[in-house]
Amino acid sequence: MRIIDELPVQRQRGGEPDACIQLLAGDLAAIPAAHAVDALVVSAFPDSYTPNPGTLFRSLFERGLDMREIARQRAEDERVRLGCWLSRPLSPELASRFNFHRIICFEPSHPEFVAHAGVERPDIEDRVGFVFRCLNNFIIPGRDAGHRCAIASVAMPLLATGNQQVALDELLPRLLDAAIFWLEQGLPIRQLKIVAFEADKVSAAATLFAASRQRYEERIASLRTGDDEPPLRQLAEKLVASCERHLRDELLGAADDDEKSLLRRLFARIDRRPAVAAGGGRTAPETVVSDDRRAYDFFISYAHRQEHEVAEFVRALQQSAPSARIFYDRDSIPSGGQWLSLISDAVNRTRHFIAVLSPDYTASPVCWDEFQCAKLKEYNTRRSLIRTLRLYSERDLPPIIGIHSYIDCTEGDLDKLRQSATRVGSLVQDDGAGPWGKASTDATTAGRRRRRGPG
Repeated sequence: MRIIDELPVQRQRGGEPDACIQLLAGDLAAIPAAHAVDALVVSAFPDSYTPNPGTLFRSLFERGLDMREIARQRAEDERVRLGCWLSRPLSPELASRFNFHRIICFEPSHPEFVAHAGVERPDIEDRVGFVFRCLNNFIIPGRDAGHRCAIASVAMPLLATGNQQVALDELLPRLLDAAIFWLEQGLPIRQLKIVAFEADKVSAAATLFAASRQRYEERIASLRTGDDEPPLRQLAEKLVASCERHLRDELLGAADDDEKSLLRRLFARIDRRPAVAAGGGRTAPETVVSDDRRAYDFFISYAHRQEHEVAEFVRALQQSAPSARIFYDRDSIPSGGQWLSLISDAVNRTRHFIAVLSPDYTASPVCWDEFQCAKLKEYNTRRSLIRTLRLYSERDLPPIIGIHSYIDCTEGDLDKLRQSATRVGSLVQDDGAGPWGKASTDATTAGRRRRRGPG
């Protein structure tokens, strides 16, 4: 295998060493020891692992690895939610022969995934970023369980550009953009190898890769130019937020009981009211992310089919914790390439991430992105962030979500949901486990036993 180009990626969050994306020419069925990786990512048509001539699967088969056998013994199947599955570790003999230990198979056209994942556009190139949702899911460590899979290096072909006939110039820039974003956020992959096999694609991929590298380098250079300004602005905003919170606490401390009720209602009204912008227009309300750097006490992550129930919860939470800053309305965030960056920024500026669980939640790509941003923050900071409310039950919660204890509000019990707001609101004054204590942990453990069955 031959390295054509490299793109070093600087981490923006966490303590991981900087990552590197490489473009190589070579055969992924014959990875040399010098380029050994922990996992190989491949793409396939739904349930189609036949070693057809001219495919990577054929090359692997000819060297002794049959994808049909690998697929029969999946370690984890998330094709419905994420369009991918993870193999069990290869045998020591196969791992030594092929110089990778696991396979992650991406099936972007899996019918249940397309039907339930809420993907607006059917083109595979618009879903290639889901590969990193898959990697996030399989390798981001749990809060107490350590790494789920020891995967720090990954190799992949030019996904879906073979028999799936996706245009290389449509796919590779999107793949690189997604890779850069998640690596910057702290995804614990240190090396990503993208490998071109056919000679004509090697040349085209090199041109596209160089263009993406140049755009990235220009962006990093522009950020360095303004290095002195953001910290000063952030410090000023933190001081303003601290003064505002101190003032509210002072007012509540000095008020009589009947006055406290009035103050809380007024605080809640202020938090819901659109703020006046410098130019005289209206900005987004307090519960909506804007382009400032304010911190949030709570990020409410939910599926929009539960919008009514969540609105009730937020109202009760504002009454319980009037001074709390809450992010819950992502409708104000513009669509397009910056959406995920803005969501990630909001998650990284929040103290507590509240996931309102339902089958619609785990079927939503938006919710997956929010949850995985929160998982990365937990990993990067080594601090507990995620809390869950179970609004509608789901028989098989994804393991990455199911490991968290929850407050049970099933099935859509609005009274329990409103009551839970008081317990959630107490987290404003509590950096520990708060209301997620032994009782709710036991409920989760029981739920896991039900999913696994006896024994």
